[in-house]
Amino acid sequence: MLKPMFRGTALAVALSCQAIAGPLQDKAAEAEAALDAGKGGEAISLMREALFDVWSKATISIPTALFVMAPADGFGIYKPREDAAFGADEPLRIYLEPVGFDWKQQDGLFTSLLTVDFDLASPDGKVLAGQKGFGRFDFKSHVPNTEYMANLTLNVSGAPAGDYVLELTVNDEFSGNSAKVRMPFSIK
Repeated sequence: MLKPMFRGTALAVALSCQAIAGPLQDKAAEAEAALDAGKGGEAISLMREALFDVWSKATISIPTALFVMAPADGFGIYKPREDAAFGADEPLRIYLEPVGFDWKQQDGLFTSLLTVDFDLASPDGKVLAGQKGFGRFDFKSHVPNTEYMANLTLNVSGAPAGDYVLELTVNDEFSGNSAKVRMPFSIK
């Protein structure tokens, strides 16, 4: 008696999940079917469409922000620093991977515009220096890229030895949204 009742419950759950399945699940099912049919390129295109759909509904965020040894050569092509301790005259090199910002179509291309503000603060939050519009990233592409990176270099020479916090605000100029990232570091 329990087996038929369990099967009935499992069937009801499965049907209710199908009823609330959304466009992303539908796109994933289409991609899976294309892949099963040996159409890998089509499957990838379908999943890319799903990613673009998610991207367009998300707001800007910065899932990757780190100090690096040198400017990155491209998306994911960087050498992270082992620590965040810098020499007195050593510049801060930062690698960012922003996601969820808006793309606009202009002149047959997709365009994004991000600006970066920074505040240099003490560990207790006292702002010591800062600049609005420190970085500007105007990117144009034939597709709304999701592999997007930015290099920043900040010269803090003359700052006394001690602990600091770099707060970056990345502004999506098309949506009006912003994302902040805090990066503690020290000067030896």
